[in-house]
Amino acid sequence: MLSNRKFSFLDVLTPLFCVILVVANVIAQKFFDFEFLGITWSLDVGTLILFPVLYIFGDILVEVWGYAAARRVIWTGFATQILAALMFSLAVAMPSSPYFDATDAFACILGAVPALVLASLAGYWSGSFANGFVMAKMKEWMVKWDPNHKWLPLRTIVSTIVGEFVDTTVFVGIGAVFGVFPTQIFIMLTITQWIIKTLIEAVMTPVTMLITRKLKEFEQVDMVGVEHGDSYNPFKLFFKKIA
Repeated sequence: MLSNRKFSFLDVLTPLFCVILVVANVIAQKFFDFEFLGITWSLDVGTLILFPVLYIFGDILVEVWGYAAARRVIWTGFATQILAALMFSLAVAMPSSPYFDATDAFACILGAVPALVLASLAGYWSGSFANGFVMAKMKEWMVKWDPNHKWLPLRTIVSTIVGEFVDTTVFVGIGAVFGVFPTQIFIMLTITQWIIKTLIEAVMTPVTMLITRKLKEFEQVDMVGVEHGDSYNPFKLFFKKIA
């Protein structure tokens, strides 16, 4: 059974996913504005550089190893986010040496704003599972008429549209409610981040397809749906062992 097998690249992608997630949340604190169609748009650096990569990871995980494997990685990333936030807060709270003259800057960058941490965790969790569920269910449906996965880009892009919309709406919405983001830029910020993230993954589709194909060949696996005895329940953390 898939749950009893050891996969080389799954063990590599899991910690890499977690590192990217933590770094993305740190650099996401920096925003920049740009003009387009006569409108000033705001975008954070994390959205432009790393957050779309996380959804590419999510698509690859579901496409190669299945929903259950992706679920475990998502929860691992969730726990990593919480640990990072706690460690950053502890580091900021500890007393500084008089020779360390960057205390304020250190606290500004790494100091955890509770509302922002909550928004980030909620957005990541809901968006990642929405992306994984849509990706997995579409593969179940599509494999019946597309066994060679020629239409793989269809499910990667559709799942990203759904996942990124859920992620961005939840993140910006919670941030706006708690005053992290001005409520007047809620719609603009949501639409901007959603479109940019989706476009980046769409552009990266050929790379996603190439990596997916190579991983399937190397790992000798092409999981569809979930194993017998498993389900799409996001709270089921581990594979069900089948004797």
